[in-house]
Amino acid sequence: MKRTLYFAAQATAALRQIDRRLVVSVWTTIDALLENPASVDYRSDVEDPSLFGVTVAGDITIWFEILDEQHALRVLDIEE
Repeated sequence: MKRTLYFAAQATAALRQIDRRLVVSVWTTIDALLENPASVDYRSDVEDPSLFGVTVAGDITIWFEILDEQHALRVLDIEE
């Protein structure tokens, strides 16, 4: 069962700014996280271990949190 996806406003704005050729890689990674987060090689943030980051093609990092109780994933930011 897929998780529910939430996007923070900052992540939505960042997604609109990245190179369109890299958007497919971003969405492929987000979709994999929704299906099964354990299948993606992500890391926890040093300052806040409840936040996670995964780097995709083009050195883009997707910052997110896993909301287990809501069975959801919240994308917080996408950085180039």
